[in-house]
Amino acid sequence: MRPSPQSAARSERSELLASGDAPRVALLLVTSDDTLWTPVSGLSPGREPRQFDSVAELTAQWSAERPAVVLIDGRGGALDAEVQALQTHSTALVPIAIVDEASRVAAAALERRRALFDHVLLPIDVGTARSIIERAAEESSARLSLADAERPVERSLAPAKRPERPLGLWIGIGIVAVAVLAGAALWLSKGSETPAPAAAVPAASAPASGPGTAAPAAAPAPTASSEDIEAQLERARAAMRDKRYIDPASDNALLHYKTVLELDAQNGEARQGVDRIAELLIARAAASLGARDYASALRSLEAARSVKPDHPRLAALDQQVNSHLKELSAAQVQAALAANAFARAAALLSQAEKTGALPADQIAALRADAARREAAAQVADLAHLAQVRITQGRLLDPANDSARGYLRQLQERGGAGAADTLAHLYDAYAKRLAADARAAYGRGATADYEALLAELRTVDGGAFAAQAQSLQRELDRGREQARARAEADAKAAADAEAKAATAAAAPVAAGPVAATPPKLTKALTLDYPERAAAAGVEGWVEVHFDVNTAGVAENLRVAAAQPAGTFDAAALNAIRRARFTPAMTADGTPIAQPTTLKLRFTLGSRK
Repeated sequence: MRPSPQSAARSERSELLASGDAPRVALLLVTSDDTLWTPVSGLSPGREPRQFDSVAELTAQWSAERPAVVLIDGRGGALDAEVQALQTHSTALVPIAIVDEASRVAAAALERRRALFDHVLLPIDVGTARSIIERAAEESSARLSLADAERPVERSLAPAKRPERPLGLWIGIGIVAVAVLAGAALWLSKGSETPAPAAAVPAASAPASGPGTAAPAAAPAPTASSEDIEAQLERARAAMRDKRYIDPASDNALLHYKTVLELDAQNGEARQGVDRIAELLIARAAASLGARDYASALRSLEAARSVKPDHPRLAALDQQVNSHLKELSAAQVQAALAANAFARAAALLSQAEKTGALPADQIAALRADAARREAAAQVADLAHLAQVRITQGRLLDPANDSARGYLRQLQERGGAGAADTLAHLYDAYAKRLAADARAAYGRGATADYEALLAELRTVDGGAFAAQAQSLQRELDRGREQARARAEADAKAAADAEAKAATAAAAPVAAGPVAATPPKLTKALTLDYPERAAAAGVEGWVEVHFDVNTAGVAENLRVAAAQPAGTFDAAALNAIRRARFTPAMTADGTPIAQPTTLKLRFTLGSRK
């Protein structure tokens, strides 16, 4: 009985996984237009493309167990349904649309939904298309690895049998690998195996405590702003699109995802992103081992180990590497150091020393390099934590997990690297101290304000003392101005009450008695003062005036106002513009009549 395509594919994949190699990602073309075959056939050297007339034909003949990049002719108008059919058949099939200008919009919509990996525009640009296909191939391998993790298969750890090669050739490969990796830059901000800095105090979430020492109470972590987190996620997405998974050191996807997790440990997109990078690195390592590119394989392998040390495929890949350990010992140590996996590098050096795989002078040089790298990594780790705490606004407390604590550790460590880093961090720290002190003052939190201002005076040996003094003067002036305004308002209110009492006690001259009082002919129009509106100030003005026999206001005067002087001019102008029906005697004769109006200024009534 012939095995089914699915069982054959599973068997093939199991053999490849046992050897540490990733299954070969195929290139498939779905189109009934035979003229597309010619430009597509040369896009990915080494991948023999196969053509299918429809997605239905492909899914009927292609095993769901086999990874592939699928180029779909998107000009027929059924792209959405075809992509859905591919996804239903297998997650290891990564679709790319071939489109013209008319069908490009539909492809872009599918990309935004992440149903379509990317698109290639006609006429095909070979360089662009090759780059997209290679990224899609890595995506296919990663998806297959994720599927294997969810549905584990039995794997042999025995290394794949390879043709015998002369020992001299293997030694040559090892020397080349060492040369390639010797100049590798520090590209991970913090490996999972990197030990905590010697001078660092454990984070508040897991405080260290010894006999007789009470662990400090964990303070609730301030929540970073959604803008900070979204900015880091956008940088991570861009890095993933550009395949900058772990390089360069200052702008790679892993760094940005880890920074998000520092700000929000439960962020789902960042957690998934870190896992995805581990899968992509594993796929790279397996492909490089299959191609005997040991320098690239070791670098990807150690990077993957630093991200996800319990990945199920690491054991098989390690077994394959170990078959050539003697020739590759130095390269393997260099790869571990590049991944900031210092504990593993130390273990590898100890193993090489016991087995005699490396000469003593080379082991000593590698250990000195490891010490230098570890010191630099600890400085970078402390600087990273300090920057995150500044962003979060966790400046002073708790003492063992605050910006101040990490900055002091950096200062105690010393060295040119720490000094250069501190200059930038101190500037950001001082700006945040000043901003938070001003905010604490505004909300009346005197204790917080004084603590922040005191810290600003001492930062970097008093380098920001002048800034602290200037801030103190600014806030003191504000306090005096507020006190003066309050006193002026109180005096104005007292004067108004005195005037009202005097007016009430004054004898009233005899004259015609009004049977009907003056009345406004239409509602008043108030011009809200711009400065009051900008400051969010509301208030009222009470105006005394006479309405003459023509219905016009005369002898206007402010009787009272709150706040004093803010809305007086606007109130008087409004009444001057107003027109009234004059007061009338019983026989209908118009007469002049004293009147009082209280005008209220509210932001809701502003025109």
